[in-house]
Amino acid sequence: MNKRTTFYLGLIFLTLLLFSCKPVLNESEEYQIISEILNHSYGHETDDENGLGWIDTSESYNSLRVRNHTNLRELDIEILNDYLNFNNLSDFAIEDFQKYREWDIKKIKDYDRYRLETETDKGNESRYIGSIQFSSISFNKDLDHAIIYTTYYCGGECGEGLVFRFIKTDKWTIEKVETLWVS
Repeated sequence: MNKRTTFYLGLIFLTLLLFSCKPVLNESEEYQIISEILNHSYGHETDDENGLGWIDTSESYNSLRVRNHTNLRELDIEILNDYLNFNNLSDFAIEDFQKYREWDIKKIKDYDRYRLETETDKGNESRYIGSIQFSSISFNKDLDHAIIYTTYYCGGECGEGLVFRFIKTDKWTIEKVETLWVS
């Protein structure tokens, strides 16, 4: 191969490489999404506002338990799949929500209403308002829209499953919240 051919092949390769690149998401953006959810749902000044009227307000709460894994129940996957299909959200794949991930609660910033603890924290006798679980986050191909599913349990037959839809302009903001089930 001569130098001219090598140059043109290199130029073609670089052009293909540039056009095949897609936006990159960094881990801190995922934790920003988690913080937005926590502030939206559990960042209010009173426990009653945080629990939407379900919380025993005769008690005082100082923590929120976070299930630090993304393993959703099969029923949650079915509900979420039905939601994606019904709303024609073909930019998002149900497989994204099934990816296993462990959340590091120490990386959740900009949230300070309750102390966050995992269910495996030993020796913690604090009164907690409930337990929340986050799915993996599904992003569209342009990485400017995201969906995450959360389940919240406040004991016995008390809980809810929510879908948070996000849009990214300068930062990730909640576009829509929809309740998929309530118990």
